[in-house]
Amino acid sequence: MFLTRYKLNSHYAARVHLMKILFILNPVSGNKSNDDAILRIHQLAVDLPFDFKFCYTTGKNDESLILSEIEWYKPDRIVAGGGDGTLQLVARTIREMDTPLGVLPLGSANGFATAIGMPKDPAAAVGIVVNATHTVPLDLLIFNNKHVCIHLGDIGINARMVREYSQSEGRGMMAYAKHLMSSMKESELLQYTIITPEQTYHKEGYMLAFANANKYGTGIHISEGTVDDGRFEICNVPRIALDDAIKSGLTALNVFIDKNMFSDVISCEHAEIAISEKVHFQIDGEYMGMVDKLTVGILPSSVPLLVA
Repeated sequence: MFLTRYKLNSHYAARVHLMKILFILNPVSGNKSNDDAILRIHQLAVDLPFDFKFCYTTGKNDESLILSEIEWYKPDRIVAGGGDGTLQLVARTIREMDTPLGVLPLGSANGFATAIGMPKDPAAAVGIVVNATHTVPLDLLIFNNKHVCIHLGDIGINARMVREYSQSEGRGMMAYAKHLMSSMKESELLQYTIITPEQTYHKEGYMLAFANANKYGTGIHISEGTVDDGRFEICNVPRIALDDAIKSGLTALNVFIDKNMFSDVISCEHAEIAISEKVHFQIDGEYMGMVDKLTVGILPSSVPLLVA
């Protein structure tokens, strides 16, 4: 349904049917101002034009708020602005609605946005999500039959870092790097059994990632998977390059300089993981606690994702 407006010139009033876009933004996401992106939205709304509404998350009852706004506004497309956690919130809320979803990279690392090729500049990304005419069927992951994931979850080093990062006041990639180094020093070698429909694996490593997309927010490539292939990748990290990271001076992620770090990859549709001890676990940048077993599945074609 389109909102009917009237645009006047010196001779006549021309009826204009405007596309309606609901922008769902996390006002505390990232460490930079969102002013440029918001200004670009206003500019394009005049130039194209289109109708829009802002909805700001608060961390409390956000799903109910989003559903209420959708019911009232009836948008033609929805755009989520924030980091992976915000994108996941919106994706799981509108799952199976068949309303196209756009992504604005307004978080600290913007892992999912990076993986799908969105520009790092939020103002440039606004133009893509507003003008996009194509979608791909976005898959989602589900852990233990209840926790949805849009980008990736993991156990081990990175999850420990996410816990420390969430408890600190610092933001941005340098804060990530600081806590990642601490996590690497404190992490021990883990043993895990991975059962998929095709095979049972016995592995050891410092980190196990479950990836819906193929990159971290830093651009580090972790698999050949895509967000619409109906599968996910399990990526084992059998060694960590701590000495090399220290020697190279620890820029944002020199820690991941070993090109073979994510070479041990399993592609599947379902997996059960048993871990030798309780270990830190995170999903899309949110710390989930300690686990010693996981069930991972795929929710195929959950949301139509707007792409360039």
